[in-house]
Amino acid sequence: MTDVGFGEVVAEMADELGSPPTLAEFLEVLSWSVPVLSDATDGTLDQPMRFTATLAGKKPYRGDAPSRVGDLDDNVFEEAREQLNALAEQAKARDGAPVDAKRLAAAVLGELRGGRVVLSDAEPDEIRGLTVETPKKRVAKLKPGDVVAIPAAAGGYHVAVALCRNSFGTAIGLFAGTSPNGQVGRLRDAPRGYVYTEESLVKDGTWSVVDHDDSLRELFPADPPIYHRPNSTPGVDTGEFGAAETADGTLTPISEEKAREIGLTDGTYRQTKHAAFLQKQLDEGAA
Repeated sequence: MTDVGFGEVVAEMADELGSPPTLAEFLEVLSWSVPVLSDATDGTLDQPMRFTATLAGKKPYRGDAPSRVGDLDDNVFEEAREQLNALAEQAKARDGAPVDAKRLAAAVLGELRGGRVVLSDAEPDEIRGLTVETPKKRVAKLKPGDVVAIPAAAGGYHVAVALCRNSFGTAIGLFAGTSPNGQVGRLRDAPRGYVYTEESLVKDGTWSVVDHDDSLRELFPADPPIYHRPNSTPGVDTGEFGAAETADGTLTPISEEKAREIGLTDGTYRQTKHAAFLQKQLDEGAA
């Protein structure tokens, strides 16, 4: 047993959740807290790093209770990252080489079996194995309801939900703020609008699909329109202040207030945004 404070991480989780976390919840927090940029790791680690536990009798552990991780504050993940980094540094100092996923999982297992991590559904001596899952095949195309984690430059993730795919592109609904693990959690109460984009950063794995929740789509327009400036198309009436166009081609004039709100008046509105540009704008708070 080392001086790594996973017991403190679990105690903080229990305080915020109102009861001790499950093993699944604890491992979920760790999966999003891996110190991927640490000099103590070998550069092959990624987030989320999915852990799979085995119990006594070679029984696979399955956490059946709904996860409450989305309700945790950022400081829990920051503390978990610090403790994982300390664990990796100890392993590197002992073995003389940066740790990979397998060695990090083995070190975490040692901490779980050390007796200081109090969980609601597993005793320390019951946990016999801990491995890292092989990453799933990257999602080629978003499906409506997919929850997308977009890396934030300052740490954590911007969160979006896929709304629809049509001739305009892929519409995603955005939430204000950032999430430590890409889950919507408390951001559900802060929808901030939608944007049409493309899926190149989903295809290359930069943006990750971390969940699926169709109920989130109800927070945004069912048929998100794009907007046109006045007199933008010869022979087409786009209104005095502009017009909204839905995917079926229907045009609806908009008010001066709406034109100003969406950036049509000052020229900042874009019908679609390239994924990399959108991510940059989210980091700058300009999306």
